Amino acid sequence: MEKVSIQEASRRLHIATSEIRQCIRTGELIAERAPGPHGRQVWVVQLPEDGWVSSITELEQNRGFSPWWWGNKERSGKVHYVQDMYASSFEEVIPRFLCGYDGSNIWAAPNLTTENVCPDCLVEAQHKSLPNSQEPFGSNPSTNTSL
Repeated sequence: MEKVSIQEASRRLHIATSEIRQCIRTGELIAERAPGPHGRQVWVVQLPEDGWVSSITELEQNRGFSPWWWGNKERSGKVHYVQDMYASSFEEVIPRFLCGYDGSNIWAAPNLTTENVCPDCLVEAQHKSLPNSQEPFGSNPSTNTSL
């Protein structure tokens, strides 16, 4: 098995370095101290077999996800349907909503009502038959995450 730095393991396994460290602590990944540059000891991680998925990633993949999110931290105005995310020139991840509005981030909106849903997003989502668009009210999985 190949041994690499925590940063390289993060890159190859497509997960954050903090998740790599958590997997080491829980025993999901094997790591050890090894001689590094300038006589310093560094952590090296034994890469798992192809197809390996961390328990943290698996939990996230199996969790319900709602495409309906608030576009502002105050959770005011309308709840929008996330179309996609893109990176700004400052490497910030920016949500783009179906109605064309670009938010600064996204905040969970588990309780949708006819009053707080963006009508333009709803029409566009229903027109495209997107998930959670036909019966969005009361059907969103609860989540407390934001990007």
